[in-house]
Amino acid sequence: MMYKVHNVTGVDMNAAEALRSIRYDLMEYIQKKVRVDFDNALQMPVHFTLGGKKHIVHDILGRFRTQAKGHINGFLVKTDNGEVYFLYFQWCDRNQRSPFNRGFWVLSFRILGDRELMALYREERKMLVNNMTLKKVVDFHGYLCPELVIGCKACEYAQRLFSKNGSLEGEVSVIAENCTSALDAIQVLLGVTLGNQRLKVFDFGKHNYTFSLKSGRNDFRLSLKELHYGDENEYRTLEQKIMKDQSSLDDVVQFQQLLDCRVKRLFASLPEDLFNAKGIRMFAERKILFEPLQAGKR
Repeated sequence: MMYKVHNVTGVDMNAAEALRSIRYDLMEYIQKKVRVDFDNALQMPVHFTLGGKKHIVHDILGRFRTQAKGHINGFLVKTDNGEVYFLYFQWCDRNQRSPFNRGFWVLSFRILGDRELMALYREERKMLVNNMTLKKVVDFHGYLCPELVIGCKACEYAQRLFSKNGSLEGEVSVIAENCTSALDAIQVLLGVTLGNQRLKVFDFGKHNYTFSLKSGRNDFRLSLKELHYGDENEYRTLEQKIMKDQSSLDDVVQFQQLLDCRVKRLFASLPEDLFNAKGIRMFAERKILFEPLQAGKR
């Protein structure tokens, strides 16, 4: 299975929202044979016809197997009018090793649009984007994920450590030790970018962030603590299936649920429960002294 989440905002639906909709059963079941124009070179449907109307496939949100040992034959597609459907090819025989197989296409279901849902279900599908600060970050990044929340929490902690009133006193610069989605949150919330030279990135694969103020006050470094979610075994199993293109639609829906649970847990956590903070004093000989820090105490 190829699982992608695209940068889609406004009324359009991204893959994460579509997967949540499937989990909450926010769908119109169709289950009809349809005519599909399939591009063999790109291995994707180009358009399908339903009720005499031609629907052009604008984007592929996911590719799946409906049978564990079969070929990829299911597609979560977004059409040119922004609607999301699930299509799959139904084989008429079991000889799936052959490059040629008899069968037919089935249009399984359509994800209900926002205007077709009560406000409660719209909010559940979009999850935490009713928080305006987080919404601004999600709109910039394209979708919600655990690393994005980690970046938000790092910024929240920085504000608490640098100022008693919750706002930064002066221009801040950041050194990040990873290239994850957390960087987008930091750029949006603190205004630091590679372009304005206030963000430096070293991809060591660690959620470590060094913050410094132009005013010359002591810098500090945040290091993410080891987190335990209680779902590690299931998470790794599903992640491996997805990476190896062996996952079904149900597998990916379940994986998205695990991601959402992690997001909710991180969002509900205090920054000091997620990060260790150490102060950094720069001496003339450029040696660094690390000291434990507490929010509001400098």
